[in-house]
Amino acid sequence: MTNLWRVGIAGLALMALATMPANGFADDLAADATTTTANAGFWRRSDWVDYSIIAGSLAGFLAIHSLTPSAQSGIGPSFDPSHPAAILDPKLADRIGKPHLQEDKGETVPALYVGIAGPVVATWLGLQEGVGLEGGARRAHDTVVGLAEGMATTLLMTEVLKYAFGRLRPDFQDRVRRHYCTTETSPEIACTGSEVPLDADPAKARKVFADGRRSFPSGHSATSWMLATYAGLVTGGHHVWGNRATATSFKVGVGLQALAAGLAGFVVWSRVHDGRHNPSDVLAGSLIGVSMANLAYWRRFDTNGSLRGSKTGAAKPTAQLVPGPGDVGVGLAVRF
Repeated sequence: MTNLWRVGIAGLALMALATMPANGFADDLAADATTTTANAGFWRRSDWVDYSIIAGSLAGFLAIHSLTPSAQSGIGPSFDPSHPAAILDPKLADRIGKPHLQEDKGETVPALYVGIAGPVVATWLGLQEGVGLEGGARRAHDTVVGLAEGMATTLLMTEVLKYAFGRLRPDFQDRVRRHYCTTETSPEIACTGSEVPLDADPAKARKVFADGRRSFPSGHSATSWMLATYAGLVTGGHHVWGNRATATSFKVGVGLQALAAGLAGFVVWSRVHDGRHNPSDVLAGSLIGVSMANLAYWRRFDTNGSLRGSKTGAAKPTAQLVPGPGDVGVGLAVRF
């Protein structure tokens, strides 16, 4: 567990940094008090915080992804590699007995599709926010960096939990049969000779088998809902509730938000339908994606859809003590 805790602590530290205001945090320390962030140049020293969060999260994700979860699952039945036949107990078939679909070919939504969606959404949002708006280049930059940060932190959080829980996928029994009858051998496993390898490449087949212990939470669901939520928030700030919204843009914006949510919902459904995940896996993944998207968006943009700290945007979040009801006691007023 040592490697997990090291990466986990690093991830938590990065998430703490992510709660800091994105725009002007370092500039405010160095600039004169009368200089606003809007007057600063395009590049800001605070950008390095964003870039560090992205790079650190991706490094943590890759480090954990190379590890194999513990044999003791945190949720559901556990797999003992020294006695692989035990996991083939018919009593477990309703939980881990679904057929395994070939990676990236038999799946309804292959991982490649979700991977392509990221650059597509980034291009769409960057153009939407950067064309014809004041401070367009800077706005496009912050929009795309926010998307990258949300995706990176989502990947890290998801992978930390996958490694920590080591939950078996619903198709794990089929993976065991095919693995031990075609790639590895075990005297405990009775083979028929008709088993198909998990992959034609033995090295890839071993990776597919190991991936069968990474069910909770769903990475597809997390990344899909992160993309859909972030795109919905950016579109909402531009077309739906922002200070540039019109009656026409409202309809367009809501339509785009519904489309994004519908596509993410389809991905979630497909993961359960394909036997890759349990309903609780996709629910947890979806919540992670939604949470990371909100964190990445709201620390950059205000409720008017403007960049925080810009001349045209609202002031940065502030908190102050105010008189309580009926001038009795005090209250805390938080303004965004």
